[in-house]
Amino acid sequence: MIRNYFVIALRSIRKHLSYATINILGLSLGLATCILLVTWIGHELRYDRFYPRASEIYRVSLEYASGGQVSKIALSPTALLPTLMREFPEVEAGVRLSSNAPVLQYGDKIFEEQNVYYADSTFFKVFGLELIAGNPDKALTQPQSLIFTQSMARKYFGSEDVVGKTLLVSGKEYQVTGLLRDQPDYTMLPFDFIASFTTLRQAHEPPIWWSANYTTYVLLRDQADVAALTDKLNKLVAKEVAGDIPGEGNYVRYNFLPLPDIHLRSDMDNEQVPVGNLQYVYIFGFVALLVLVIACINYVNLATARATDRAREVGVRKVAGALRTQLFFQFICESLLITWIALVAAFMLARLALPLFSYMTGVAFDSSLFLNPAALGVAVVFTTLLAFLAGAYPALVITGFTPVKVLKGNFKTSGKGLWLRQGLVVFQFCASIVLIVGTVVVLHQLSYIRDKKLGFDRERVVVLTADARTREVFSALKTEIERQGISQQIGRAMESPTLIGGGYSLHKQTGSDQEGMNVTAMAIDTGFIPTLGMELVAGRNITESDYEQLAHDTTYAFILNENAVQQLGLDPDKAIGTPVHLNGRRGAVTGIVRDFHFASLQHEIGPLVLFTEEIYRGNVFVKLKGHDIQQELATLKAICQRLTPHRPFDYHFLDQEYDALYQNEQRMGTVSTVFAVLAIVIACMGLFGLVAFSAAQKTKEIGIRKVMGASVPGIVLLITKDFTRLVLIAVVVGLPLAYWLMDSWLQGFAYRVSVGAGPIVLAFFTVTLIAFVTAGVQALQAALANPVNTLRNE
Repeated sequence: MIRNYFVIALRSIRKHLSYATINILGLSLGLATCILLVTWIGHELRYDRFYPRASEIYRVSLEYASGGQVSKIALSPTALLPTLMREFPEVEAGVRLSSNAPVLQYGDKIFEEQNVYYADSTFFKVFGLELIAGNPDKALTQPQSLIFTQSMARKYFGSEDVVGKTLLVSGKEYQVTGLLRDQPDYTMLPFDFIASFTTLRQAHEPPIWWSANYTTYVLLRDQADVAALTDKLNKLVAKEVAGDIPGEGNYVRYNFLPLPDIHLRSDMDNEQVPVGNLQYVYIFGFVALLVLVIACINYVNLATARATDRAREVGVRKVAGALRTQLFFQFICESLLITWIALVAAFMLARLALPLFSYMTGVAFDSSLFLNPAALGVAVVFTTLLAFLAGAYPALVITGFTPVKVLKGNFKTSGKGLWLRQGLVVFQFCASIVLIVGTVVVLHQLSYIRDKKLGFDRERVVVLTADARTREVFSALKTEIERQGISQQIGRAMESPTLIGGGYSLHKQTGSDQEGMNVTAMAIDTGFIPTLGMELVAGRNITESDYEQLAHDTTYAFILNENAVQQLGLDPDKAIGTPVHLNGRRGAVTGIVRDFHFASLQHEIGPLVLFTEEIYRGNVFVKLKGHDIQQELATLKAICQRLTPHRPFDYHFLDQEYDALYQNEQRMGTVSTVFAVLAIVIACMGLFGLVAFSAAQKTKEIGIRKVMGASVPGIVLLITKDFTRLVLIAVVVGLPLAYWLMDSWLQGFAYRVSVGAGPIVLAFFTVTLIAFVTAGVQALQAALANPVNTLRNE
């Protein structure tokens, strides 16, 4: 019986090949979209879940308030972990991590590595990883021990055994004590190397509660009450630091966040690895579902529209004794066959599109994901369920026909299913409008971000990493670069102006009273402000005499931004010379710099302090003249290789750093553009099919009208007017919805564009034009048909 169902279904598909093709192509595009987007969503949701006890690993991060300002950072002090291990039995194990970017050298191979983590010897106990070679209990116990991952071992040592080898790390000799498997890319701990925490000077100093520079992870015992643990820890911390946080409303506390939740749920300001965005997971999940629903709507619409064609077939079968359940499963088998064919085509399309999709999302997806038995099983089950859902209503409608009415020819005048089809068409184009407006707004916001004046010049600024040895030759380096005439200005700073993460406390000293607040701060040299083209609105820049003063009596010079001056309650005209201190650094305000964006545009400009201090590590900024960028870079490389031979010439441009802050938004804009186009194409395919069917149903009427003198435009209008009306209803419904959704999304940016009339008008004309052209082409073909042939066939 089932075989017979499928044979009949295959014959029906062959007989009505054009409609079947529209259905299969639409469903395959919808399913391919789902496959690709679900693959990306799965990648985002599986971050750090590969650790054996991932659900029991928590990161403990710092939250503090001062002067009414609350700051959250992903770091913690050295005293936190010893206290947790000593005072709280819920903590089974813990580890402190500190990331670095040192220069590694083995023979003639020299590289600056970005993913070197210093970790306590308990690293393997917390994360449950196993070494391929080496003893995990001893690999990180001794200073200057280093563990390699497989890919890094091949990079430096080829096929040689690595354990026991020695190499230079920032000029010091380290010994390789272990070999670790490469970790997946979906992790917030993308380490290539793990060095022993005992190597660091701070590991041998007494633990302190301030100077939070480390990441702390703890492994909790089964059934540990995280909320109770958090409460007990913060009560203890309040006692420990009570004398250091005067003032009402000021506090220090620590929060526990599960390791798998960090990527999508962290609200920290200074994550060392870019985090994802849970909102985008929801958005792309919604887009995947929306595109698939639009494709399913095509199937439902075309199947119910063709009900009149199938009515006589059903009537004859019922008279011959066929039961309604038999007829129902007959049409469900037809739906199953179409969706399974579409699924195979969808996998082929997804496989072909995978390289482009990987490029758009920045994630290197492997086609083996599609061939995973579990994934294939889920896809088949989902598609089967989809076939039942999409095919059930048309099957119920068709099998519900009354044989007497059908065989008398009365059924064609019935409006059965008309309202549903019209509602589904409205939904399709309403969804298309939302996607069009959303895409245009996202692209407009990204354009605004790219063109936004930040308060500093990021064009043609080369960023070089500096270390202690670079500092020793910086004067000669600067002199040689200027002598070669390739640079306008050269400066140094502890961090980059695109994302300054240093958290400090700034206090104004007024008699016996102290007024303070949380600020972001960074050490700079005399060339930093002119190199970046920042504007001083009062006072002066830092000078060499300020550094001489610092060396003489440890008096610092401070440059505040306008926001810091305002929040500190200073008069900008009288602020110069005001005595302040920054985390124990005492000095006076020497200048006020105009506000500039030192973080993502998702955050408002906050208080900032630039100050004098010896810069042992950080960045060198070289403003190229730009006459011949490639030649200037070649000259800069030659100078650096001669004066700083201990490190490779690795550089990037400052505008690349800025663009990297908005990778998620840029990818969202690209992906949403592509899938918005797909959704519109699928919707138009369905409209094309419906208009074609409508024209076929009115073949006799069109022929008679033409014989009676009707014009071609009049006939086109006759066929398309109902569909045009539905599209206009979709516009009325979809535009306000799209406006509300995108206005809500823009609220996540402190600096943003407005939705405006542009995207609304563009969506209106785009959808209306596309729909009318789609319907009009098919209607025109019917209107141009020879009425003699039409009436003869009838």
